Amino acid sequence: MSQFQANNPENSKEKHTLQKSSSQLEVKQAIISSLTLMDDIFIKIVLQDKRCTEFILQVIMENDSLRLKEQYVQKDTPNIHGHSLVLDCYCEDKDHNLYNIEIQNDSQEAIPKRARFHASLIDIHSLKKGQNFKQLPKTYVIFITAKDIFKQELQAYHIERIIKENGQPFDDGSYIIYFNTSKIENNSLGRLAEDFHTNDPKQMHSTILSKRVAKLKSTDFMQKGDKNMNILLERYRQAALEEGREEGREEGSEKLAQLMGILAESGRLEDIKKASRDKRYRKKLFRELNLM
Repeated sequence: MSQFQANNPENSKEKHTLQKSSSQLEVKQAIISSLTLMDDIFIKIVLQDKRCTEFILQVIMENDSLRLKEQYVQKDTPNIHGHSLVLDCYCEDKDHNLYNIEIQNDSQEAIPKRARFHASLIDIHSLKKGQNFKQLPKTYVIFITAKDIFKQELQAYHIERIIKENGQPFDDGSYIIYFNTSKIENNSLGRLAEDFHTNDPKQMHSTILSKRVAKLKSTDFMQKGDKNMNILLERYRQAALEEGREEGREEGSEKLAQLMGILAESGRLEDIKKASRDKRYRKKLFRELNLM
């Protein structure tokens, strides 16, 4: 190689570009490999395949014959008189029952009054002008929680109104279900709970969920630049930009890529997600791994 080739700025620039691209790909792969169904953005992408939603409902509702007629991911439910909502997943089955599935990692976001509000807005949007109240469909608000909100060590909590004096059902057709994924037992709910917390599609019990997650995490799919996956990754990419603003964009991005690579090799998948969102936690890991 000539001296000119060795010192050619164009060669150095090309090499640096390749290194930068490789670092970005490592970060992207580390983040995607760490995702589970409990990630609020990732699950919305998974549920765009109606078969996945249908399977989850079949297990939670203990009804293998349940079939969905239609569904909406990120359903906007405006309220001109007050607080509006964007529902994670809103769907209707063949019997015209309505379901709202919400992923709740934060216990404070899964309080009973929130579930009540979700149910009330669904009622408002499901009864058209001029319809009789008897035409209100059955509604099920389903909170899939990372922790045991009620601390009774149950897999699921079914809430419905009763007549206090005799304990009989009020039968208003409004139901709330909390699916506690932290409670693992050897049954269909327990296996579904495990599927929600594993990041490896090969370890999933459900073939339907496994195939969907494997496809979304495949290298070919990532390289195609799927729009929805890019939206998901944009949230995590902000971490690199924050580091870049403080230390120089390139150096910050490379440091974050190095951190993500070490965490991925060590199997510290929860640390990957937390570090991507939490600046203080990220700096703590930098110090721990001597990357400062």
